[in-house]
Amino acid sequence: MSEYTKVFLLMGSPKGEKSVSNNIVSYILEKFHENGVKAEKIVIVKQVRTDDALNKLVSKAIDSDILILVSPLYVDSIPSITIKVLEEFYKLTKNSLRKKQKFMAIFNCGFPEPHHNDLAMDMCKKFASDSGLEWAGGVTIGMGPSLDGRSLEKFRMARNLCNGLDIAVEALMKGESVPREAMLIASKPLMPLSIVKFVMCNFGRFLWGNQMDKSVKKKMYDRPYES
Repeated sequence: MSEYTKVFLLMGSPKGEKSVSNNIVSYILEKFHENGVKAEKIVIVKQVRTDDALNKLVSKAIDSDILILVSPLYVDSIPSITIKVLEEFYKLTKNSLRKKQKFMAIFNCGFPEPHHNDLAMDMCKKFASDSGLEWAGGVTIGMGPSLDGRSLEKFRMARNLCNGLDIAVEALMKGESVPREAMLIASKPLMPLSIVKFVMCNFGRFLWGNQMDKSVKKKMYDRPYES
């Protein structure tokens, strides 16, 4: 049994339970439950509609031993609804003496390379520092849409992600931070980047072209301000 008895997972996708972030949360939640650790998931988009609901969410987050945020990357940042929760958490905890509490973040993006999540991860590190939380580490995931609607355990391409998350969960249950090994394994591209870029450049261009209005398509390569 872990010395940490309360784990709180914040699912930060505005898409709610039909999202890649929720698939990741479900996997982590199951791993904690398998080890007898009390873990709870909160879908943020359902809990920010009223001030009362938001306050209840933040109160639960403050009471946890381990706080884990799982979120998509929106415009190189954290979704606004999730920022709202983090800001409220900070307001209620700044300058207060509290129990030791760990904070971990997991971000996924649509870009092939996981490093596009780095800015959002830095924001979470800053949040942890300002809020008196112990930063436990983070995982960055590229090609997030490929995980949509899939069980991570049954998806062969996600085996590195699952292995990395397993190591992370095990470390957190021991009261440790997430090992660098876990971060590196979980953040490995789901397939070779050369293949991904080829597919995106060729088939992506074709798909976007089909969705584009014909009048716009004719002008797509115009350079009206070129001298």
